Amino acid sequence: MHDYTYIYGIETNNSNNLVSGISFLYKNSNTMHFISSQEILLDNIGDCERNDNVVPPFPGDCEVYPSPFPRAPLLLTMQWNGDIIYVINNHFKAYDEPFLVLQGKITLDYLLSLGRIDADLFYREYYSPSYYSLKFLLMQIFPIKYQIEVSHIINLIFSLSAIIGIKKLSKELFNENVGKIVFLILFFYPIFFGHMALNSKDTIVAFSHVWIFYLLIQYVKKQNIKLKANSHINFIAVLAALGTGINLFFLGSLIPIFLFLLIDILFTKKFTCENFSKKKFLIDIGRGFLIFYFLLVIFWIDTHPNIFVLPFNFFLEWVIGDFWRGYPYILVNGNYFLYADIPKSYLFINLIYKSPEYFLLTYVIFLIIFLKSNNFFKKKFDYFNYKLLLITSMIIFPFIVLFFLHFSLYDGIRHLLWTLPYFCLIPGLTIYYLIENIKSIKAKLTLSLLSLFIIYFFYNFFLITPYQYTYLNIFNGKIENRYKKFENDYWGSSIKELIKKINLDKKRTITFATCGINQDVAKYYLKKRGYSNFRFGNSKDSNYMIMTNRVTLNNTNLDHKNKWKSENLINCFDKYKGEDAFKVTRNGVLLSVIRKIKI
Repeated sequence: MHDYTYIYGIETNNSNNLVSGISFLYKNSNTMHFISSQEILLDNIGDCERNDNVVPPFPGDCEVYPSPFPRAPLLLTMQWNGDIIYVINNHFKAYDEPFLVLQGKITLDYLLSLGRIDADLFYREYYSPSYYSLKFLLMQIFPIKYQIEVSHIINLIFSLSAIIGIKKLSKELFNENVGKIVFLILFFYPIFFGHMALNSKDTIVAFSHVWIFYLLIQYVKKQNIKLKANSHINFIAVLAALGTGINLFFLGSLIPIFLFLLIDILFTKKFTCENFSKKKFLIDIGRGFLIFYFLLVIFWIDTHPNIFVLPFNFFLEWVIGDFWRGYPYILVNGNYFLYADIPKSYLFINLIYKSPEYFLLTYVIFLIIFLKSNNFFKKKFDYFNYKLLLITSMIIFPFIVLFFLHFSLYDGIRHLLWTLPYFCLIPGLTIYYLIENIKSIKAKLTLSLLSLFIIYFFYNFFLITPYQYTYLNIFNGKIENRYKKFENDYWGSSIKELIKKINLDKKRTITFATCGINQDVAKYYLKKRGYSNFRFGNSKDSNYMIMTNRVTLNNTNLDHKNKWKSENLINCFDKYKGEDAFKVTRNGVLLSVIRKIKI
């Protein structure tokens, strides 16, 4: 049995000291060395495919990841057509996707061995990898060469379930037609769409969030139906454990929902059923909490030394602790910031510049409608203003949190992806109003104008396929300069396509450097292309630089005090000048490039 010790850290290369993936310390036979999750998980794919009893989380090093789960013989004989699921594999895996699956595997091995297997894994104290453990278990029944696709399919199922959840919630609050409109808006919201298959964390949080909201409303409405009430509480507990396991702030994000329902139970009685029992409510909450806590800590193995104290300690450290989590620099609307200096307007700015144009217009239209024609909504929907207040609280809550508390946010609104379903409710109501009042000249003209914006949006939406999460609207100025506004392909998904474009002499020894990407991804695809003579070096002795427009240090030779200043930050494209040999663009925006460096 291999012995592992993992350390969360920064993987660097010699050229730019830039974060390019997740590294950990691998200890075996008293020898220690740093290796990256991608490096292990991407090497020796052929060997893995020949060993039926070896099931790495992704095609990887069979010796490093022996699996306790033999593969089903029946499934070994299956011949899949890769084209069927190719559409969700246009991206390569997210930066930390291999690590997360590895985390799930190690946790699962530990639990199945009843604690006999060492499960040292970095960064565990802030995560309960229940989703990743279950995901890894599901992945074992499929052929190895489709493990990446299977991983993305599982993510996709949860993402689609989140969209179904907001549809059902919209139907519950308003009606089925509003639900259908909201469903379509969220499905085609470019950032959410781009993350559906690729994101193993934030879409799962969104799924848990909307379904808890829906089930809580169902509970207060149907508490007098014992069987339904019990099942609702059980599902809520499971979802709460799932969401909290991925993001410890998850429970805090539910505060507006719980406050709303508590007010409804005690005072307003808009949703609460007749004969609602407060005593039963307290009993159900207690039972649900026990289920939630058990599921949370059973996978949260760092809490096992003291399951009654450590979860609360880790939570407090996560919320109020001042430590770095993730990427250290960000680019927001053309301005560079260190993680500790993230602006309070971070969420607002990202929503303004990364939302579809028509989406923003619906908010303006809704405000006008609400001020002039609010009677329409009051007649159509019971307690409309009450429900609107609830929606508004869900939208405003993240802004309030970001104003008073500090979080290490990066990658746009990825960490706040759970808010997007609620942001789609107002556009859904707006479009519903216009359709219902289509006979009105004003509504007809407004809907026609909105339709033009929608057509324009879909035109751009399909132009950037499959990198929809890089979407930037017209408010970002000249297309050729948009790489200076935000980090576009922050996950480096386009590297796969980029390296496929290379047509260099394979007999020649070529030296590459990287900036803003996971170097091991580049190594993997270069090997697949047959570039066996390549090597990686620093920017001064390399022929080519492979990069995205992520932020890096402009000068690493400064003293520590001056090095870590926003004035010393720059994006990779601007730092390394030269001739573009190969590049990936979408709709005129440069996503990644292999640049011949001018020394």
